[in-house]
Amino acid sequence: MKRPADTGESGHLSFASKAGYGLGDLGFLLVWHGSALFLLYFYTDVLGLPPGLAGAIYLISMIWDAVSDPIVAAWAERRAARTGRYAPIIAMAALPVGLTYGLMFIAPPLSGLALAGWALATHLAFRTAYTIASMPYNTLPVRLTTDGKARSALSGFRVSGAATGAVVTAVLTPVIVQANQTAGRTEAFGYMIAAILVGLLASALLFTCSRVVREPEMPAQDAERPDYLSALFGLFRAARGNTPLLRLLAIMVGGTIAQGLFLQNMLYFLTHVIGRADLITPVLAASAFAVILAAPVWVILAARTSKRVSLISGLAVAVTGYAAMALAPPGGAMVPMVSVAIAGIGGAAIPVMLWSMVPDAIEHGELTTGLRVEARTFGLATFAQKSAVGITAVIIGFILASAGYSGDAAPPQSALTAIRIMVSLAPALLMAGLIGIIWTYPISQLRHQEILAALKLKQK
Repeated sequence: MKRPADTGESGHLSFASKAGYGLGDLGFLLVWHGSALFLLYFYTDVLGLPPGLAGAIYLISMIWDAVSDPIVAAWAERRAARTGRYAPIIAMAALPVGLTYGLMFIAPPLSGLALAGWALATHLAFRTAYTIASMPYNTLPVRLTTDGKARSALSGFRVSGAATGAVVTAVLTPVIVQANQTAGRTEAFGYMIAAILVGLLASALLFTCSRVVREPEMPAQDAERPDYLSALFGLFRAARGNTPLLRLLAIMVGGTIAQGLFLQNMLYFLTHVIGRADLITPVLAASAFAVILAAPVWVILAARTSKRVSLISGLAVAVTGYAAMALAPPGGAMVPMVSVAIAGIGGAAIPVMLWSMVPDAIEHGELTTGLRVEARTFGLATFAQKSAVGITAVIIGFILASAGYSGDAAPPQSALTAIRIMVSLAPALLMAGLIGIIWTYPISQLRHQEILAALKLKQK
């Protein structure tokens, strides 16, 4: 595929484009974070599915989500080559994302395999709609600018929007559920109402993003569009020869597993281990607010040092926050609140830097392999990320089941110990290991400028 003309060499991006891009991830995180925080709990403690089966449903859905990412990305890249833009795909998928999210949190009058089938079908529908919308969204920074600092700024807007979405869904969902229970309605009804409202808000934000972001229209390239099979093979050939990209994928997988262990166990931890279910909303909100406040800091640090230094610093801070959670005493509020804030501050560096570094790695790969893959590379990145999410859900379900956890009985001490380890020591060790992977990352700001200059020379 012919490399499109540079559209942002000066680094200038309008505030509307940056803010609109941030609104997009606000919409995505409303439903992504909502499913990460509440869906496994909804399966086990509301629908009454066994933890192992709930984890398996989550895994199957995430496998489908992950496998479909490169396929949808190849389709999006072909369509953008024909039409010149990615944004219309986001607009097309906006409403299905919100509607299918609401369907996942409906408790039908079913039981046994029928209930499990309903959970699986609605989950698969949501993941499909989400993939169709998110693949073109992830690719937009490659088209909007080639400037590394501008990409970091754009990524900062994205992560701030994402964290805001996380705050909204983390606060709104429990509040709506609790309000319905106070009014005498069931917990299941409360989750349904919360999911419908959150889903509709997400759809509105995604559509707004698709209309506001000023994506430069690229010339049509019909003659150069590969078929799907060739596009996928081209992706894996390009990735195999792109060492910086492989490092970023490893960071994405490890960081996703670490954060998944932390977040997906938080409801269990607060409810059963320290006995403070009332802390669910403030703790989750503190985590998201920490990300919002920290995202610009990591962007500034990257501009003054490097993206590698910024990411390493964030990982080190996150390790401290996760490790501190192991010290949370039963009934206490201070340690969970402080620990989750520290982990959020450090964890914010991961998405800010990764989504800024992947476009740089795409250009590095184009120079070293002669292949430029845009949406497909982001499809591979989200394939890795979502596979890690599914693996994490299975790990949690397996550990909970092995430790004797059951949603309809008080957890034994073995389950409480397992939950404590999964929200503290396990993610801390994972994050520490990621520092070694990124330590020798080769694309500095100077090296990226050299790559862009070399690509220009190739075009002449």
